Amino acid sequence: MNEEEFKARWHNEKPVYQAWGDYVVAKISNELTSLGKDVNVFLKVPAKTRLKDDSSLIDKAFNRKKSYKDPYNDIEDKVGARFVVLLLDDVDLICSVVQDLGDWAFDACKNFKEDMRTNPLLFTYKSVHYILRPKKDFEYNGFVIHADVACELQIRTLLQHAHSELTHDSIYKSEREVRPEVHRTVAKSMALIETTDEFFSQATKLINYGPFQEFEIGGRLDSIYKNLVGLMAHNQKSSFVVWSEYEYFISADLVDGIAKLLAKRPDLVDRVSEKYSINVFYQQSVVFFLYWMLLKRKQRLIKDWPLDESILNMLANDAGVSLNE
Repeated sequence: MNEEEFKARWHNEKPVYQAWGDYVVAKISNELTSLGKDVNVFLKVPAKTRLKDDSSLIDKAFNRKKSYKDPYNDIEDKVGARFVVLLLDDVDLICSVVQDLGDWAFDACKNFKEDMRTNPLLFTYKSVHYILRPKKDFEYNGFVIHADVACELQIRTLLQHAHSELTHDSIYKSEREVRPEVHRTVAKSMALIETTDEFFSQATKLINYGPFQEFEIGGRLDSIYKNLVGLMAHNQKSSFVVWSEYEYFISADLVDGIAKLLAKRPDLVDRVSEKYSINVFYQQSVVFFLYWMLLKRKQRLIKDWPLDESILNMLANDAGVSLNE
């Protein structure tokens, strides 16, 4: 295949590659959403499909030192997508999503953790790369995507992304000879980035881990909510404010205590069911904890109440509790 034939085929198949990249981005983004992640916050750079520039693709296929037997099919990054996140644990989450979804066959062609084990003294470009291909031909956005169409998926932290943006074209693809001191400086920056990424992950775990996580309060209370109300709980930021304010009262037997209270007071479950579609606060499982606080620790609840007073008055009215006594 010569350059003109290559270019003609590429122009003809561009929309197919665009569709496959769009499918990959949409599928992963939707799965992250189903896992409770707000992709507009979780992703530090918007995920979008990137088609390789014509001139860059032709140059890679015919003008680089690396030779391809079948350049059109051997080049696997004609379309790509990139997911940039804050923490190393976030990278792991997306990797799990990619490997668990059954929509594609994947080739884990680069993983910085494996690189670190193989070359522990080397500090260089770090990212996770997958090559994704459909398991079978299918149609998406009006285009038939064949099983041989590849998409390169990159997953990296924000700091890794900054390093890549600085070095990719100016150093690794430079036509000029790069001085040793430049390589040394870049290597030192990656060593610092690797250390900082690890510190960020450690700090986040220390900040986020407490009795709420230790005793799995959220999941257990959501389960009780689903069983009693018959609907899924949808927790908002206000619930996290409540749990943070009253963390002192969280213990291993808290959820069991709430369950016993609700067994004695089924009317409270009825109130939540009645108001589920009227007031979003009642769609949160934390409402059962607040009923428990009203009946068991009322004075402390009132003293440290962190939300609008109208919510407390509403809950007290549900429970038949006076806030003035």
